[in-house]
Amino acid sequence: MKITIIGAGSTTATALIPMLLDETDAQLQLVSSNPTATEHPRVVADVVDIADRSALKDAVMRFMPEVIVNAAAMTNVDACEMERQLAWTLNVTVVEHLVRIARATDAHLVHLSTDYVFDGEAGPYTEQDLPSPINYYGKSKLAGENAITTAGIDHTILRTNVVYGPPSGRPDFVQWVIKALDTSRPITVVTDQFSNPTYVDDLAMAIIRVVERKRTGLYHIGGADYLSRYDFARRIATFFKVSTDLIRPITTAELQQAAKRPLKGGLVSLKAQAMLGLRFRGVESGLVSVRHAMFQR
Repeated sequence: MKITIIGAGSTTATALIPMLLDETDAQLQLVSSNPTATEHPRVVADVVDIADRSALKDAVMRFMPEVIVNAAAMTNVDACEMERQLAWTLNVTVVEHLVRIARATDAHLVHLSTDYVFDGEAGPYTEQDLPSPINYYGKSKLAGENAITTAGIDHTILRTNVVYGPPSGRPDFVQWVIKALDTSRPITVVTDQFSNPTYVDDLAMAIIRVVERKRTGLYHIGGADYLSRYDFARRIATFFKVSTDLIRPITTAELQQAAKRPLKGGLVSLKAQAMLGLRFRGVESGLVSVRHAMFQR
C-alpha cells in the first residue's frame, strides 16, 4: 500500500509515521513545507508549498497513493480569527485540492478535524450532533469537512480535541504546562473550558485502523477523561511533581481571547472504539506515556 501524508511535520504525523513503518508494510510519501528528516527505504519526502495547487498535485500524482492522510491545518484559533484568508486557504482550499487529487488517483482521503465545529453548549458531542461553530477556525474546519463529504469520494473524517504527546518540536498544552512550571513561571488557565484530551498515539492508531479496515465516514476520537483545562493543568503538575501553586484559575470571559471558545466541548468516542477496536487513554495513562517517551529520548 502507498500512503501520502500531507503535513508530515505536524504533531500527529510525527507520531503516525514511525507507527505506520512498524505496524504496516506501506510505502510512505511525506509532504511538508519544510524538509522532513527521515531515512528509510519505504519513505520518500517532498518539500511542497501545499497552498500551491499545481505543485501539490504534481507531487502526489507522481507517487499515486492509495490513501491520502491530511494532517495539515492552521490550528492556532486566535490566529485564524485575525488571518482569515490564510485560515481559509489552509483549512478549506487545500482540502478542495486534495479532494480533486483523491478523485484523480482513486485514493481514500483521511482528514483530521476538530470539536471546534461545535458551539460548546452541550458537549461532549457524538457524530450525530449538528455542528454550529462560533469562531473562524471552527467555521473553516467545518467548510473543509463539507468539501469532502459532498465530493463523492472514499473518505474518513476524524474529529479530535486537545491532542498532546511527547516533545515533538511543536508545542502542545502538556508541554506548555511542564515548561512553564519547570521554570517557575506562573500561568493562567481557564476553569470553564471542558474537553477530553487525546494522546497523540491513540489518534495515530485510529488513522492506522481506518486505513487497514478501510473504514469510511465520520469518527470522533477523544480521551477517556472529561475535564476542564484548569484541572488538566493541575493533574499535569501533580504527575510531574511540580508545584500547582503557579497555576492560576481564570474564566474564559476574563481571559479575553481574540476568538470565542466553545466551553463544553469534547467528543464521545464510542463509535470509534466499537468500529476500530480501540480504547483511548485517560489523562493518567497518557501522561505515563509522555514521561516514558521523554525518558527514552
